[in-house]
Amino acid sequence: MRANILVVLLVLLVGIGASLLLIPHSGELALQKFRDRDYDSARAVYEQRYAAGDRSGTTVMPLTRLSLAQGDVERTIALTEEFVAAEPSSVEARELLNRLYQDAQRPGDYLENLKALAELRHSADLYRDLAYAAGFRNRMALKVEALTRYCTLRPDDVEAPQELAALLAARGDPTGAVDWLLRADDRAKGEIQPDSRELLMSLLIDLDREEEAFDRARRWLGENPTVADMIGLASQLAAASRPDLALRLIEPQVTGRNPVLALELTYIDLLIAADRREEARTRLSALPGPVEDVQFGRLLALEVNAGLLRPALAATKGRDLHLVPDWVLAGLAESALREGDRSFPDRLYRELGDEFLDDYPLLAANIALGRGDPAAAAGWAERGLAGGGLTPGDQLAAIRILDRAGRHGAATAAFDRLPLSGGIPDEQLEELAALFIDLDRAPTGLSWFTARRQTTPSPAAGQGWARLAAKAGDPTAVADWLAGQPKLPIGLLQDIAGSAAERAVNSPSAAALALAASQRAFALDPSPRSRLALANALTATGKPAEALPLLAPLLADGGTEVEAAYIAALAGAGRSEELTRHLTAKLAKGNLSDADQQAIVTMLLDDKAYRAALPLLRSWAEGQGGDWLGVYADAAAKANALPDLAALLQSRAAAAPLAEAEDALYRDTLTTLGRKADLRRYLLARATDSRLPADKRREPVSALLTLGDKAGAEQALQRLAAGQGPQSEDFRQLAYLWGPRPPAAGLDWIEARAKAASSPAEQAAWYDRLAEYGGGRRVIAGLAGQGAAPVQPALKAPYIEALAAAGKGKELAQALRTAVPEEAAPDRLRRYARLAEQTGQRAAAAQAWTALLARKPDDADALRQLGMLAYDENRLADAERLLRRYVATGPDDYEAYYFLGEALTALKRPAAAVPFYRTALSQLRHRAGRGDAAVQTEANLLNRLGKVDDAVALFEGLRKRRPTDRQLRADYASMLIENGRLPEARRVLALP
Repeated sequence: MRANILVVLLVLLVGIGASLLLIPHSGELALQKFRDRDYDSARAVYEQRYAAGDRSGTTVMPLTRLSLAQGDVERTIALTEEFVAAEPSSVEARELLNRLYQDAQRPGDYLENLKALAELRHSADLYRDLAYAAGFRNRMALKVEALTRYCTLRPDDVEAPQELAALLAARGDPTGAVDWLLRADDRAKGEIQPDSRELLMSLLIDLDREEEAFDRARRWLGENPTVADMIGLASQLAAASRPDLALRLIEPQVTGRNPVLALELTYIDLLIAADRREEARTRLSALPGPVEDVQFGRLLALEVNAGLLRPALAATKGRDLHLVPDWVLAGLAESALREGDRSFPDRLYRELGDEFLDDYPLLAANIALGRGDPAAAAGWAERGLAGGGLTPGDQLAAIRILDRAGRHGAATAAFDRLPLSGGIPDEQLEELAALFIDLDRAPTGLSWFTARRQTTPSPAAGQGWARLAAKAGDPTAVADWLAGQPKLPIGLLQDIAGSAAERAVNSPSAAALALAASQRAFALDPSPRSRLALANALTATGKPAEALPLLAPLLADGGTEVEAAYIAALAGAGRSEELTRHLTAKLAKGNLSDADQQAIVTMLLDDKAYRAALPLLRSWAEGQGGDWLGVYADAAAKANALPDLAALLQSRAAAAPLAEAEDALYRDTLTTLGRKADLRRYLLARATDSRLPADKRREPVSALLTLGDKAGAEQALQRLAAGQGPQSEDFRQLAYLWGPRPPAAGLDWIEARAKAASSPAEQAAWYDRLAEYGGGRRVIAGLAGQGAAPVQPALKAPYIEALAAAGKGKELAQALRTAVPEEAAPDRLRRYARLAEQTGQRAAAAQAWTALLARKPDDADALRQLGMLAYDENRLADAERLLRRYVATGPDDYEAYYFLGEALTALKRPAAAVPFYRTALSQLRHRAGRGDAAVQTEANLLNRLGKVDDAVALFEGLRKRRPTDRQLRADYASMLIENGRLPEARRVLALP
């Protein structure tokens, strides 16, 4: 019997052990849930195993996939990184990490992981990807390493070694670059890229392997080279600064033969590059007849480089200059200018414009001056100065051009920016001194030249000092220096005399210097120029009468300088009438150049003979405008001829919109003349002139308002706003003029804009404004076609706004029923709900709040309003749910807490309501300026919290203030009855 019992026990134990083996372990359980797609449960199990310290692949890899499937990329990356740290040779993990780094946009981590993965897999494709990624991150050393490994694994790829070679060359490894290029060239059988060929040539030459470069090039040519191959390889050798090798390469193909023109020109180019110019000129001269267009530009370039400028200029006749390179044209233009030939520069401007001289600003400026175009000259000079590539001498020349072009201010500013130093050569010192004087920088120049004389004495430095000292220094010192210089240039003496004469009025020593210098100049050379200088000195030193006889012989052919000196002498001698007669007569003779006419007019203006100058000034103002219009306006004002100026400006305004300066001048003129009606008409015309940009049409509006022309301002703003939209600044200004209730005409205009809108969105925006300004019924009439709401989604909003403004609650509710389901914007839904509430449409409001809550589940407004609606409709459970979600955000809203408590109380859960009552009471008591309604709410809260006596006290106070309020008495009595205080309730209700 005992043996049987032991057998039974043994069988039981075996059965229990077997059953234990059938129970799934945590790993099996997780895998089972994973396979059953119960991802949340599976992830929870794997997370537990991971937290318990299980870092094996059977735990980490499923956990990473579950995290990734659930969008937790950062957790996936962290898990994979930890796994890779423990298992760095896991290819599967590193491949996953690569994709994760790419998705997370972590290029640095991606690059390092890709490097490790490439080394693990030893894959050529991965090394290629690594090279691209390293280049993108500017990790050039890594890119070199990756490309090297790739090229080793893929020797059949001839493109990659060329890329690697270029990279090695850029990183200072020419030997390695050459090695890879030679491998690529051998594998490609000489068919590597032209850039790689050029690089290989250059590197071989730099490594003193010229013969190897030459042999390689000859191999590329083969036994029967084409012209294109010969030219290409020769050009590559020339680009590597070895034209001699290029000549050796193609010389056998041209010696004793009659090569094609392209090869012959290449050979000549190489001769010039190798400084064998005489041979080049001989071969150029031997070329037969005119060449075709395709070779013409190159031929001229070779002639210029070879020094054959005259033949090159002659060759341009009758040919299209567009075929010639710009630098060749520039060289030919410089040569023509030096020889006084302006026909070629004129032709360049006529046929090509000035773009071809972009790289030669000074040349372009001189050409422009020669063509009488000072504005263009100034532009070129400024461009040259801004470029920063001019020599000191060229900088001075550019500044002089600016001054000659009438841009004195710009010339002065550029001169002040010059970093003057001892590097200015002596031959530029005369021009430097002249610029110091002409640009009103004489004191600064005197200091500079004084220092230059001390550090680097020279005759040029001394003469420059004398010029400036005569202008701004000690005249006595200059006179002493002058006495010690037996031979000086006439021009210098004249400049000293002129500068000293300017100071003669206030300085006797300067007067003495002026006379001494001018007399010495006249004695040395009694030329018209010396005579003029002496006459100027006499006039400046108070002896104009003595100057007149010297000037009289010069008047016939003396030009503007003589005229100026003669006029100054006449003015100095007090002969004003004679001066005016002289100038007027000179103008009447005609046949004067523009410069002469301008000089005479300037003299008349200086002599205040404004009437005499007006006719010519008006013609210039009419023809050219600009500065001449300003000069004419000034003269007309001084001559009391403003009506003529107004007429001129009116005619110009009729032809085209006036420029800013002219516009201001016309307004000022009309204002001065008191012609307000004309000014209003002009301003309105300018404000509505479609030829002007909007900002120029906008500005006259304020001027119209200043003149009291509100109607004109409105008209102008309507024109501006019509093409923009109701959100534009112009419409806002127009609406401001109309005020909060625009006139009927304004509403008509807004309605017309809405009807003319090109899109529903634009139409809706205009209708919004129309409703806002009291035109709601117009909006309803315009949008409710056939008595139905508009179909376009964009038009529903203004239609609903208009219905609300018109108080049409029923129609509003109907419109909302169709608009709310289609609306996705939370702010718009909120607005719809508010409008429905304002018009008493509770159901429509609830629909809008519900739609808003569906789109924004935590929206406080929607939760509150829906909760309040639910309470009002005795849906107490909904009220509790919604108001609880609302108050969870902690709002300062005692009403919400109060009604949540009321809902709980009505649901027979008064204990749960107490915390909300307390919060409501606390918030209510912290409010400032509480009204009777708030006091009554406080009384109700005190009642709910069991403080009945305090509630009674508040109700008593309210009853005293509002003895006739029946509802108050009813609420008070209801509270008393609720608390069993019936006698007091009878008293309140006045019952027996």
